[in-house]
Amino acid sequence: MGPAGAGGALRPPRPARRRRRALGVLLLLATAACGGPATAPAPEPDRSRPLIVASDADLTAGGQPGVRRALIDQWNRRNPDRPARLVELPSASDEQRSELIGAFQSGTAAYDVVNLDISWIAEFADSGLLRPLDPALVDGDFLRQAADAGRWKGRTYAVPFNTDVGLLYYRTDDLAKAGRRPADLRGYAKIGDLLADVRPLGHAAYTTQLRAYEGLTVNTLETFWTAGVELVDGDGRYIGTEDGLREGLDELGRLGAANNLNPESLEADESVTLAQFTEGQSVLMRNWPYAYNRLDATLAPGVRFGVARLPGVAALGGQSLGVAATSDRPGDAADLIRFLTGRDAQHALLSAGFAPARRSAYGAGDVNCDDPHDPRAWFYDRPAGRGSEPSPSPSAATPGYTTLLRCALQAARARPATAHYVTFTRVLQREVHGMLAAHRSADASAERLGGRLGRALGGRGPG
Repeated sequence: MGPAGAGGALRPPRPARRRRRALGVLLLLATAACGGPATAPAPEPDRSRPLIVASDADLTAGGQPGVRRALIDQWNRRNPDRPARLVELPSASDEQRSELIGAFQSGTAAYDVVNLDISWIAEFADSGLLRPLDPALVDGDFLRQAADAGRWKGRTYAVPFNTDVGLLYYRTDDLAKAGRRPADLRGYAKIGDLLADVRPLGHAAYTTQLRAYEGLTVNTLETFWTAGVELVDGDGRYIGTEDGLREGLDELGRLGAANNLNPESLEADESVTLAQFTEGQSVLMRNWPYAYNRLDATLAPGVRFGVARLPGVAALGGQSLGVAATSDRPGDAADLIRFLTGRDAQHALLSAGFAPARRSAYGAGDVNCDDPHDPRAWFYDRPAGRGSEPSPSPSAATPGYTTLLRCALQAARARPATAHYVTFTRVLQREVHGMLAAHRSADASAERLGGRLGRALGGRGPG
């Protein structure tokens, strides 16, 4: 994901000036009631055009239309007088944000509903790019962390669409050859500890996303949190220390020790790591839930794989739907969001490979996710087919997998909520990637990083 084109604080979109002109119209109307000149009322919204939904490309679809487009088609069949159209943005998150901001700030945005990465919600809400929503749109069935991500300064701005969590995938037979069983994975508190115990097989033990984009930030935060290192408090203020940074960066550097890490990870995103794992270039892979169905569809028949909770703390991902401040049809847009986040839609997302944001999509379940002795809460070993037959029904709705996914989501942790998140993440990416690529010690990076992160979270730029 390339760097976003519009950094720093956002400017209010041009339509905000139109709203100020609209306020002037209201004042003139009030003057007219007292004998002053009157102006024409504001025009009615154009209901002949479709509602425009802006979203990223569907990684679960594998080049096909995907479940999001199918849900829009379903809405259109039910609401022929209020059709909607899906507009796909670049798949790279930084490029998505740049395109959205550019459209808003230029005044050319025709979006009604925007599907936002949860880490952007505070920034977009704080900059006036989203309309506040009725809190009733987020009912008690939504996962708490996903629901909280849609709120900013006491108001609701986005409704959870799909959520996400980092997972650990493994090739079952290779894991056995490396001296570990799936049941062993739940005994590790850190990924570095696990890698230290995996015997070499002539290829890398682990692949993950360490290119200088959001995937690196997520890997870094997961490593820091697991080591007990905090960088940001609940109010978005920097609270890191140089000693804490050094500890977290040292732990991150352990991933590459003893040639455990696939070297291509330093320039890899989710799709690259998925390809490496599929081709047998690593035993273990950190990736998101979308990879489950993709692996089922692409691994050679008879190849067994499984999925487990990440050792330590996993980051929460996901996307939420908000109404653009520039939309002249906020009521219709809210109705569309209500449909897209409803229970039936959430079940469809799960079958397609997304992690739904509603608890009910996962079923009631009888597993205590905190029970260290119940393997169902910690890993799911996918059975293989017989001979040349494909493995059983490729579906992310498999009960064993959905139980594991629900438990992983319940323990996940959200990235910092701050209107300056983008500046924060760019500073972190630049310094951490430079350290890993040059194989530098953590000392110099820790010394530089503290002040820069503090300035970034204070809205003063990267420094």
